Amino acid sequence: MTTSRFASRLTGALVGLTLSTTAFAAPQEQQPRVAADKRLQKALPSGTPVERLVVKFHEGSRVRLRGNVLLSLASERSQSERSLLAGRGLSETRLDGDVKSAQALLERAPRASALRRLFTDAEASLEARKVLGESESGRQLADLNLYYEVPLMPGTTAERVAEVVASLNALDSVEVAYAEPPAEPAMVNFGMEPALRALLAAADIAPTTPLYEGNQGYLNAAPSGVDARFAWGVAGGNGAGIRFVDIEGGWRTTHEDMPDLFTQLGAQYNDLSWRNHGTAVLGEIVGTANGYGVTGIAHGATAGVSAASQGTAAAIANAASAVGRGGVILIELHAQGPADSTPCTCNQGQCNYIAMEYWQANYDAIATATANGVTVVEAAGNGSANLDEAAYGGVFNRNVRDSGAIVVGASTATTRVPMCWTNFGSRVDVHGWGESVASMGYGDLFGSAYGEDQYYTGTFSGTSSASPIVTGSALSLQGVARARGSGALDPRYVRSLLANTGTAQAADARNIGRLPDLRQAIQTMPDISWSSSGPIAGRYCTQVHESSDPDTWNDNFLCSTVNHGFAWSSAGPIAGMRCTQITEGAEPASHTWNDNYLCVPTSSPLQLSWSQSGPIAGKLCTLIHEGADPHAWNDNYLCY
Repeated sequence: MTTSRFASRLTGALVGLTLSTTAFAAPQEQQPRVAADKRLQKALPSGTPVERLVVKFHEGSRVRLRGNVLLSLASERSQSERSLLAGRGLSETRLDGDVKSAQALLERAPRASALRRLFTDAEASLEARKVLGESESGRQLADLNLYYEVPLMPGTTAERVAEVVASLNALDSVEVAYAEPPAEPAMVNFGMEPALRALLAAADIAPTTPLYEGNQGYLNAAPSGVDARFAWGVAGGNGAGIRFVDIEGGWRTTHEDMPDLFTQLGAQYNDLSWRNHGTAVLGEIVGTANGYGVTGIAHGATAGVSAASQGTAAAIANAASAVGRGGVILIELHAQGPADSTPCTCNQGQCNYIAMEYWQANYDAIATATANGVTVVEAAGNGSANLDEAAYGGVFNRNVRDSGAIVVGASTATTRVPMCWTNFGSRVDVHGWGESVASMGYGDLFGSAYGEDQYYTGTFSGTSSASPIVTGSALSLQGVARARGSGALDPRYVRSLLANTGTAQAADARNIGRLPDLRQAIQTMPDISWSSSGPIAGRYCTQVHESSDPDTWNDNFLCSTVNHGFAWSSAGPIAGMRCTQITEGAEPASHTWNDNYLCVPTSSPLQLSWSQSGPIAGKLCTLIHEGADPHAWNDNYLCY
């Protein structure tokens, strides 16, 4: 064994967090999915516009759209699906009758177009994502192919379709049906004055743009900011190598501070208000580090966009597919929800606007994304709502259901006092600045005379301005993990890390969680890295070798910034230590990978696990590989 020593100040923090991360390990049996309780749905306020009817059939029903007709495909139903139906007492006769009744009811609605699938990805792709997500997370997921929608005529209100919704929910085979209101950006006073809209006609000239990084107080060290500059000094801390997609309505993709986008999903709204909003969001997160304008918290990340015109649920699912495991998506939307008892003393125009996961299809899309390793950040909304109130039917109660998303509230810029209008409650995990945010867009700070490509603002606000601060922080953590060779962080681990290491909000009965502190979070992250070319300078390193294996297992080292007391044995477990077998079943017997163990002191908080088939859901994992060894050392992970 070869060990190099390096002092670390992170030991205490690591011990505490490692103990907490083991709680994320996947259970032996899948955690059952909680079906929507349609009895708890509350009416939307009178006159609320709605843009689609959504219906979801019960799990196991295998209802599919074939030739514009809904059918229950009994011949394709699996044994597990048949068991789910039997558990609900749904016979084939009842199911077939309900499916026909549901289609007839949907055709009675004031439709703008025909019945269609809510999620646009191929059926096989959605099924594969469900299977993989369940395997990796240990949690049952919804069959997204069971969701359907009818787009409604413009001007349709919730009360106009209330009878159809009630009739759909009366069908035993329908898990839930509802009318969905249009989503809006979670910005206070969304929309611009006509005079500012007229600036679109201004000629775009090219004066020198000042550097406004000094206006971006949220970049500063705690307690007022997230300490982004500290993160930039850590490998991967600028989000390098991590994909990110913003979900809303429009963006100025030609803005001088906008990075190239790797994907643009769906049709953008041709509207200045939407475009300014999306541009401001991206500026906080990925504004280019070019010496002028603004600099994003995670300016090294690879950005894309997903338009809400696809429908919120589909936009979420498509964004998650685009970023993949380890990626991050941001839901920059909120919508009108039921009224609660909390008075709206400000921002009355968005009273009771709430987080998008309130609606079941959005929730199931988010749950599928997080189960597949995608970190989801979601604006809590600007509706002055207490998300713990009975009006919301318990859907924001983690003991009822938990999508895995990071829900973000908003505070004053420097004092961390909840904004008057921010939503709050136990489901809100963390917060960001809800006012005075400098970013791209709008033109009130710079560029009003020069055209949209040089617009900058110093007044971006709402949970819309708060959520990008958290998103940039999540991208930074994923980037650090990637640079360290630790693999993608589990989304729930990212949520826990941000929620437990940030700066506390000001004393207030309204919970909005902590403001992220990247210095604390990064220093608290367990750091175990792998090298196939000798020890890593400045770290504690332990050689991992098998002398009987000729495939260059002579320069492989497991390294960390903390001295975990690792010991390696090629001859069985070490007495008096806690040991984990390290093996690869594809190795020939002559290579003797049957008695190799990695050991830690019995007092170590590390709970090590070994996998020969990919990372273990809910744990931090490091790939252990030797590129010169042909015996399947490509999916072996040490997890902790």
